[in-house]
Amino acid sequence: MYNLLIEELASKVELAKSKENLREILRDLCLLSSNERTSKESILLLDKAIEKSELLNDELSLANLIGYKIPMLYNNQENISKVRKLITRMKSISEKNNYRDILAWAYSYVWYIEKLEGNKKKSVEALEHSLELLDRLSNYDEHIYHFIRYSYAVEQWLDSRDFKSSIILEECANYFYLNGYFHSFARTLCILIVIYQQTQNNEKSMEIIRKILSNYDFLAKMPEEIKSIVYYFIGVSHKLSFNLSVTEKYLLEAERILKPIYKESIYSRYYLTALSHLSAISALQGKLELALDQMKRVEDLLEEEIVLRNIDVFNKIQIIHTYNLTKFYLQSRLHNFCVEKSQGLIQTIISNVGTYHSNAMMLSEFLLNANLTKAELHDIKTLNNPSTRRVEHILDFLIGEESDDDKRTLRRINALKRRPVEVRMTYVEKAFADLLAAQEYYKINRFAEIYPLLKKYENQTHKIEVLEMRVFMEAFIQVGAYKNGDPLGPALQYMAIKKCRNYGFSRLENRLLDYLDIQRRDIHSLIT
Repeated sequence: MYNLLIEELASKVELAKSKENLREILRDLCLLSSNERTSKESILLLDKAIEKSELLNDELSLANLIGYKIPMLYNNQENISKVRKLITRMKSISEKNNYRDILAWAYSYVWYIEKLEGNKKKSVEALEHSLELLDRLSNYDEHIYHFIRYSYAVEQWLDSRDFKSSIILEECANYFYLNGYFHSFARTLCILIVIYQQTQNNEKSMEIIRKILSNYDFLAKMPEEIKSIVYYFIGVSHKLSFNLSVTEKYLLEAERILKPIYKESIYSRYYLTALSHLSAISALQGKLELALDQMKRVEDLLEEEIVLRNIDVFNKIQIIHTYNLTKFYLQSRLHNFCVEKSQGLIQTIISNVGTYHSNAMMLSEFLLNANLTKAELHDIKTLNNPSTRRVEHILDFLIGEESDDDKRTLRRINALKRRPVEVRMTYVEKAFADLLAAQEYYKINRFAEIYPLLKKYENQTHKIEVLEMRVFMEAFIQVGAYKNGDPLGPALQYMAIKKCRNYGFSRLENRLLDYLDIQRRDIHSLIT
């Protein structure tokens, strides 16, 4: 489709005899340059259009065309000096002709380049000037307006994690969506999903997804490369709700598209991050061997210069943090897991919890299995970021008060019940907290409390896609049922133990065997 459009536009550029002829196709050139950023043919076409604007002495078209070309270059570090020259020229033309919206646009590019090179003060000053110029205008180009507003919202989010920036981004996403700016839409979706991830705003996330998937025409026109990014973010959005099978479906589709092209694509980092997420999803689904294979591929990609060239330090360490949590999760499933031998990994995870996003289930498992000191748990709680707030009840459960009596156990159970983000918690997280509480009831012989607590999950365990947790839930429901008089409890627990052996959950197998042993001793004491 785009090859035909390029041929058609190339012909129109060639035949353009006046400024009016050239300006008639500016919007089409804008759309093409936005959606086909890595196409050599589209870059060549834009260069011909720039030559034609110079030949016709059409400085309005020239300033716009330079603005279209800059994003096609700035993702490659080698082009930064060339980009700076283009920005300078864009500013010069705009100042000379009083193109104030284009001048504001040029300063938004200054913001991006200075930010990319770590010059925070210059970056913020450029963006402020861009916004000042825009605010003074009553008439402006809609594309430029939304481009600058997008830049402002991103700055607000990155600098102060201002959740209000999502309002602006939603407005921008809607404009890009309705006007066919696929790359800009995907890029805006990227930031929105991150914000929704931080706030656990599943409703907003799903609303965007429904909008995308219901528009077949929109998807049909979207270039495959950009479609892969949209699929990636749909997968990440479903991951928020622990819809693991749906998450896997979309991430695999993104991986399928990106795998053969990632070395040439400006989106190569998404191939790496998709694999990173997939390794975590596979681990939670109980596909331990597959998770290990995917983690090895992530390790290999982190060594590839071509991938690292398109990823910033923050996102690189985010990937490593996700990788480390997954690695700890896999290690802690094994019967020979030794927390002392994992101290290096544990301390690395702790050092990154304050800055980087943590999967709620994997962070909970880490806290429960890393044998952290009270001081370390308190330090994590005081971080008070979205990831740690999400597991605050787990932290309170572990911190507790120093006491060995039943009251301490009841306080721990109450900590699990006081879930600070109840409305944002998923079905899986609620089930996880209830399962922990059931184990605490067992410790103090409050058996009558177990089955009523877990009964609501009895016919709904299929909704728990974290496989090991589902097996444990099935078994513990039967522990509770047995203690409430169901004689089939132990037999059904043996079925859960068999599943553990099939899936390789050796630590859980040992734990369930311990429960059965306790029950056998209880039976023996009753009949002797």
